[in-house]
Amino acid sequence: MREESTARNLEDYQVAEQPKQVVQAAPKTNSVALSKFEICSIVGLAILTLALMVTLVSIKVSMTSSQNKLDSLTTQISKTNTSNVNLRQEVSELTSFDRLSSFAKKHNLKMNDNNVRNISK
Repeated sequence: MREESTARNLEDYQVAEQPKQVVQAAPKTNSVALSKFEICSIVGLAILTLALMVTLVSIKVSMTSSQNKLDSLTTQISKTNTSNVNLRQEVSELTSFDRLSSFAKKHNLKMNDNNVRNISK
């Protein structure tokens, strides 16, 4: 009995029709024609917008190029400063009193206090 009532209920569900949806057409609107001034204004604004976009991209590229040049120059300046510091240190080492003394001994030179002048700034 249960099976028969289940079978009937199943048939009832299968036979039942789905309600159809009615699609209504959108109300028609009357479009207004554009005047020549409005068309020219729209075209002019579109051209102006395009020109500003191109200018913006051009400025961005130029700025990036300038930044790369600045970075390159900064690196070059840093290398030059490092080289200058190294050369100053080398000059200090070459003109040290110990080095000059060893050079004088090597070449049999003697210091004569009478020939030395002290200069103060």
